[in-house]
Amino acid sequence: MLVRTVGLAVALALALRATGHAATEPTAAAEPKAAAAPKLEKAPKAAKTPKAAKTKPAAGERSLAAARLDGLRAALFGEDDAAAVAAAEALGTSGAGNAAEPLAELLAAGAAPARAEATLDALAKLGGGGALTAPRAFEVLDLYTGHRAPELRQRAIKALGTIKDPRVVPTLLARLGDAAPGVRAAAGEALAARRETTARPRLFALIKRGDMSAASPLAALATPDMIPQIAELAGSVDEGVLATTLGEYAQRGDVPDRLRVDVVRTLSGMGGAAATTALVEYIASVPAKDDRPSKREAQRLLDTREGAR
Repeated sequence: MLVRTVGLAVALALALRATGHAATEPTAAAEPKAAAAPKLEKAPKAAKTPKAAKTKPAAGERSLAAARLDGLRAALFGEDDAAAVAAAEALGTSGAGNAAEPLAELLAAGAAPARAEATLDALAKLGGGGALTAPRAFEVLDLYTGHRAPELRQRAIKALGTIKDPRVVPTLLARLGDAAPGVRAAAGEALAARRETTARPRLFALIKRGDMSAASPLAALATPDMIPQIAELAGSVDEGVLATTLGEYAQRGDVPDRLRVDVVRTLSGMGGAAATTALVEYIASVPAKDDRPSKREAQRLLDTREGAR
């Protein structure tokens, strides 16, 4: 009996031990599977920040550093003529708004011809780039348009014409009556560049006198109704003046082609070398693929002239 009891106790203990082990140590089958690691999405690339556009400062907004400006001013007013001319050229090509100040100062104080010419040319360069902003520039240049030396008057006119100020127009118109052809031509070109329509009557009056200095400016400013008046001068005015005026007028892009046909026929009727040159230059100015009637007519007339020789 005792043995049986002991045996049952041992069996029960073994069974409980096995049960407890099973409860505390789950089998591999019962072990939950580890969740698969989620795939990490790549973070979107940050948008590239656009580079700031590099913009050049507008003409007249650039400025020379004070030390550089002072150095050029010292050379401009110094005793060395070559250094002064070089300084004027450097100021003119700088495109800086404050570069005109020392140039205007030199002209106001008076300068030898070489320095004055270089200074006027420098102001013209600044003006051509839109950087002629010195308040004194107008007064000084206006004064120099009446200088006794034609070369200085001509240079002053070129510089003055670049100033975008209506005050310059009366001076330019007055200089169409200058005694020097170069000065008249400079004034006419400045007026034409400004599209100054008030210059037409004076330019036409110069053409009637056979003044070549007015030919290109009038060609740039003439209206269609002026062309018959110009053509009527044939035989009474130098042929070269008329041929240049009509030939350059025909090359303008805003001229109706039917009027160009009339112009080339007028040129052909002149018969001289200047008219032939004008016809050749007109044909050359037309793009090769452009088969406009006036080009064909000019070529036909030119061929006829060549064949008649």
